[in-house]
Amino acid sequence: MSDPWRLLVDPPASGAWNMAVDEVLLDGIAAGTAPPTLRFYGWTPPCLSLGYFQPFDVVDLDSCRALGVDIVRRPTGGRAILHDREVTYSVVLPASVLGQDGGVLLSYHRLSLALQDGLRRLGVPATLAPASAAPSTAVHGPACFDRPSAHEILLNGRKLVGSAQVRRGGAILQHGSILVEPRIASLIACLRLPGGSGSRGIEEGVAGLAEVGEFAPAQIAHAIADAFADRFGVPLIEAPFRPLERAAAQALAGSKYEGAGWTERLRPESATNTTRTR
Repeated sequence: MSDPWRLLVDPPASGAWNMAVDEVLLDGIAAGTAPPTLRFYGWTPPCLSLGYFQPFDVVDLDSCRALGVDIVRRPTGGRAILHDREVTYSVVLPASVLGQDGGVLLSYHRLSLALQDGLRRLGVPATLAPASAAPSTAVHGPACFDRPSAHEILLNGRKLVGSAQVRRGGAILQHGSILVEPRIASLIACLRLPGGSGSRGIEEGVAGLAEVGEFAPAQIAHAIADAFADRFGVPLIEAPFRPLERAAAQALAGSKYEGAGWTERLRPESATNTTRTR
């Protein structure tokens, strides 16, 4: 059997902390100092996360403040997500673990199969969006859940899980939102949508686990963790975040993710690593 992966099931935390932890885990894989890690976490307060390339002017800052919604920018590509009633997963691993499936779309497919297996263990009839759902144009709205991308998780044809990916030094970080109860009205209020468009398109295309049943966050996490262990043929061992990793995440949260220079930039920057936009 392969070397064990680490399982982290974390309590809800701020957007800056959550993104800093995910990046520290990615750096640990790139440096060869950390094992592949599957992490589950929540958000407090609710948080609007922007994709790496999104300009900050898509945000309605006054509405976010009025609703008590925090704002953070992810290290991954993609579009805005309101993190509230959901379970968020992240998986970090060397691209070499995926072998011939290490390319971007193939890796999404491989990881989505594990997510699908885990959700089906809960009785959720999850399916995958076809490869033909891969975007053929960069023209789209600012909200992640207005349409599925290739290999993303669907429930009755509607997007249930929105994911994004970044690569660095031979390491992959993929993280995503597993929606429990979509907060579409709040998401729309937090964004400046083009042409005054409303929420109908997103509402019609998004789904939540609450449609199927009531699931505790830990129940969701462990079902998906068991599916990853089976899919990849590895033991998953629940282990704490290491003190050096925690210190690195605290420093990164303060120097980067809590700062306006990172979060509020108006124009996308050139990526210094491979960042997948969805």
